[in-house]
Amino acid sequence: MARVRRTDTLTRLTVEDFLASDYGAFGDAWRYELIDGVITGHDAPSPDHGAVVVNLAAALKTRLAIGSGCRAEAGTAAIPKGKAATTARIPDIVVRCDGQPRVMIEVVSPSELRQVRARDQKRRELQDVAGAAEIVEIYQQDYACHSYRRTAQGEWVFEAIDGIDAVLAVPSLGLTIPLAEIYAGVPLAEPEAD
Repeated sequence: MARVRRTDTLTRLTVEDFLASDYGAFGDAWRYELIDGVITGHDAPSPDHGAVVVNLAAALKTRLAIGSGCRAEAGTAAIPKGKAATTARIPDIVVRCDGQPRVMIEVVSPSELRQVRARDQKRRELQDVAGAAEIVEIYQQDYACHSYRRTAQGEWVFEAIDGIDAVLAVPSLGLTIPLAEIYAGVPLAEPEAD
């Protein structure tokens, strides 16, 4: 997603009103989120961003056990507990188990790399979603992922993985996905040999 833009800042919505709205009424953005009561529009993702999302969704769909109560969703809302009345985040992919978001995945585009505070705020809000066990950030232009996992004690731990041969582990779902599969068909520079 190249550009983020706020819509009319005088209009504040509740999550309930936002989720019940026809998003076409908000403007011509590709996707919308509600952040602290303000509607925020996102431009359409690049083709590479979209390819990573589709690859990852396909990998999740084939690995999630039938009858597990879990399914991968694209473009659905995750509501932070602390901001339940005013914020609805829309990750690229949500894996919902028994009705609650368990794993939320963001593909980080090059423009989002420059928006560190906004990305950190979104991650903290996703960590506050009921049922959240893992937040995964996949970097669109590099064989790299950052994972944030909730421990049994409720603390969040960080893991970075990178390289074409690396494997993304998603322990809360009991599965792994090779980065080569996530980035299949996406032209990335080959890593330099040491």
